[in-house]
Amino acid sequence: MPFLGYAEVGGVEILNEARTYAYAQRAGLGMMCAPCDGLLGALGSPSYSTPKNDRAPWYDPHFPESQRVIGFLGMDMVGFGGTGTRNPTEAVGDGSVIGPLRMAHREINVTLAALALDHCSLVYATGWLSHILRGNSCQNNECSGLTFCIYACCPQDDDGDTPGQRSRYLRHFVDVGLMEGPNQISLTGGQSGGSGGDSSLTAGGTGGTSGAGTVTQISGGATAGCQGFGGARGGAAVATGLEFSIVAGKPWAFTDSIRVIDWTKFVKGSKVSSFDPDKQRDDCEQQQREGPKCEDNPHCPFPAAVPKVPVPVDRCYPARPYAAWRTVKTVSPLSIPRQAEGVPYIEIETGAQPLENTLIRFYQNLQGRDCSKNKINPCAACAELFMPWLPSNASITIDGRSQKAYTRCRQKDPKQRFVTTTQRVSLIGPNGASFQWPVFPCGTGYCVEIVTSQQVTLKNTSGDNVRVNIDPQAEFSIGYVARFDAT
Repeated sequence: MPFLGYAEVGGVEILNEARTYAYAQRAGLGMMCAPCDGLLGALGSPSYSTPKNDRAPWYDPHFPESQRVIGFLGMDMVGFGGTGTRNPTEAVGDGSVIGPLRMAHREINVTLAALALDHCSLVYATGWLSHILRGNSCQNNECSGLTFCIYACCPQDDDGDTPGQRSRYLRHFVDVGLMEGPNQISLTGGQSGGSGGDSSLTAGGTGGTSGAGTVTQISGGATAGCQGFGGARGGAAVATGLEFSIVAGKPWAFTDSIRVIDWTKFVKGSKVSSFDPDKQRDDCEQQQREGPKCEDNPHCPFPAAVPKVPVPVDRCYPARPYAAWRTVKTVSPLSIPRQAEGVPYIEIETGAQPLENTLIRFYQNLQGRDCSKNKINPCAACAELFMPWLPSNASITIDGRSQKAYTRCRQKDPKQRFVTTTQRVSLIGPNGASFQWPVFPCGTGYCVEIVTSQQVTLKNTSGDNVRVNIDPQAEFSIGYVARFDAT
């Protein structure tokens, strides 16, 4: 079971025991234990006073009752085991063909306690949570899903020194959507009746009406965090249990990205007068044909193999050489986790001019040698992605977690104000073939080769093509995201 003291859905905090603890103390309600010692530090050491002053996630000045919401407590979360599944096919003889292992989707069930100072604010809190779980109605996320973030455990010894990470214990689930709920449940431990599952709570009380319970009866089965109230401090509150189920289309629990290559200017690389990925493709194919083979039986050779269907090359893959900036970086085996597979997280800032023919290749580097001092064989690349065009004034994100690549463009409109638009990025795979999202199966070191054209073709005011240099401020960074099938 993960830590029950914090959760985000779609980037919105829905559970924060440190916030709930602070508001409860102010309302005269005592918690049965103090929050996790490291949670505030992991969140940036915020100071909580009131929902209004803090602009709590649920606060809305149009709904005064939102000021009287205390918060939410995590009672239970299940669904974090492995998702591997395999369907063997029975053989005609003994045994079977075991078939491939695949990861099924993940279903997560969450139980919370919503707490407020009165019934009106409790109703508001329930409606607010339902709204957040449905996703942002202003964006089209019906199919792509949201994110769900939790801590694997109390982040009490998190030093926060890893570049790019909020916390080493944070886990992200992507392509998440609501399956069912939130439904109200009773917090009174099996008592029947009541009004919609509400429990009227007074600190230190021992009431026993149907559907009601004392504050000490709000308790979960977690092994960490604070899931209950207790202590006679004279405060009063109402609470209800809420239960909902979500589904994660991508079953993995992703860590925060580790920035293994910090922001680097493209023009800081070496100049290559003639970079020709098309010729490299031909050379690799020839090397594969002429590679070492076992000797055939000259007296009874095997029948000729069926010719392979030619793999089509994307029409946007460069068919002629171009002058390029080329950078080779080393990712040390000591900088990435060894006991988990990983995916890339790449960011690019194009600057004032577009980028053309941008290529990124990954090579395994078991010994962690300086890649810039050793010759790299393009045929040995274990992953490759090619982007024929990246627009100007854009931030590009290539996210191996959600397996999506998108561009945020900052452009001036005729009224002289900057606007931001989002569009997809065209990705081409190795040697111009279809793109497959790379997965690094083991935490070895890597060499990373980054190439982009020195110049880009634009149209001038007369409509003629002109070649201009790329922006010297254009830069890139590369992150490594570990992922687990259980947490």
